[in-house]
Amino acid sequence: MKLLKSSFWLHSIFYTLLQRFSLFFFGAVAYMVLVRGLDKEVNAVWALYLTILSLFETIKQGLLRNPTIKFLSLNEYAEKKYAVQSSSLVINLLFSAIALIALVVGGGVIGGMLKSPSLVPLLHWSAAFIVLLIPFNHFEILLQARYQFQQIFWAYFIRQGSFFIGIVVLYFFYPHQFTLMNLLLLQVISLIAGTILLYLPARSYLVKKFHYEKSIIIRMFHFGKYIFGTNLCSNVTRSFDHFITANTLSAAVGKQYVSYYNTVARINNMIDVPSLAAADVLFPKNVESMEEHGMAKVKYYFERMVGTILAIIIPITLFIFLFPKLIIYVIASPNYYEAIPILQITIFTSLVKPLGYQYGSTLDAIGKPVVNFYTSAVMMVIALVTTWLCLLQWGGMGAAYATVINSVIGGAIMYFVLKKQIQLEVKNIVKYTIQSYRDIWAFRKKLIRQPAA
Repeated sequence: MKLLKSSFWLHSIFYTLLQRFSLFFFGAVAYMVLVRGLDKEVNAVWALYLTILSLFETIKQGLLRNPTIKFLSLNEYAEKKYAVQSSSLVINLLFSAIALIALVVGGGVIGGMLKSPSLVPLLHWSAAFIVLLIPFNHFEILLQARYQFQQIFWAYFIRQGSFFIGIVVLYFFYPHQFTLMNLLLLQVISLIAGTILLYLPARSYLVKKFHYEKSIIIRMFHFGKYIFGTNLCSNVTRSFDHFITANTLSAAVGKQYVSYYNTVARINNMIDVPSLAAADVLFPKNVESMEEHGMAKVKYYFERMVGTILAIIIPITLFIFLFPKLIIYVIASPNYYEAIPILQITIFTSLVKPLGYQYGSTLDAIGKPVVNFYTSAVMMVIALVTTWLCLLQWGGMGAAYATVINSVIGGAIMYFVLKKQIQLEVKNIVKYTIQSYRDIWAFRKKLIRQPAA
């Protein structure tokens, strides 16, 4: 425990991994209950709703988090930290107001496009969730800027844990109340609990008085708009298998395949845990490294981190590919065995994801959000076209084939961009992947040789 507290990397990644793992764990276990308590069509509507809300939350985090952390770390704003924080809050409020209008007023249009009329009331009542995210995101960013990952972990743990407990109570004790609207209510209550837990450690960092500086708001927005655009493109791209499938296929077939793709997405999210945790830690550290050590340190962190993450996820990927029936049975039940070929086709795209998550984080940290945005926009257009064409050609399975094609194309684009920006060397990633296995083996031998206490 003393070693954990003394090392920035061990301490930060430990709690960030815990946070990401708890999100996956509670999400996966809650999904096991949901998929057994809802039929496929209702589950598909809930999946579409969650995809839209997650899209909003992730995009807003990109618009707020990276610019706020970046500006709080810049020497020129050392005496204006309260103005930076106030500017972040203004952008937070404005974006949330736009989202409220889009989802509440445009809910009917969205439901019509996705051929899911029962989605409309969920989008209308999501207004409460969007409003509560304003303080939640603000407190989280302040804590992350100060490397307070332990407090963030506990807030997410309580938020996800309380939602999971609520689902279990409804499913086992009040099955007649196991409805989508009650699930939404549980979501709001759990967000309130998480917000309270974030407020307690964050209150000492909050502004005592609002400091309005138009120039800072404009600068932060201009920096963040590209990150916002990048997150929008990246997350919409990852949701194409849900959205385009629901729009292109008939209502009944579309909902069926949306439920299959949602099941596969839950499994793939498990593999994303190390990549997301590393990206959360690496961004503020890269901002600091650029200020103090330059590009060479950023390059080293990128290659070392991607290599280490690959060492973790390669065995997991192989296991899922070899035993997909077992995984589907545990996560979703035998009713979803038709998702097995989708899982096996798409699982190896997980090997490209560490590159993707660190790609955006690194380009933003070195002050290249414009490059990040344009490459993400290009990849989104490619993914849109390939997904649509593959669905027309192969029906429900088309989105799975498109995922593989898009992964290969996207990986190649990111490699060539990083080769130019940070002089990325693939051989170093391979070297660090192999080195990780050697380190694990050496550590194992050391443990075996130690005498029993």
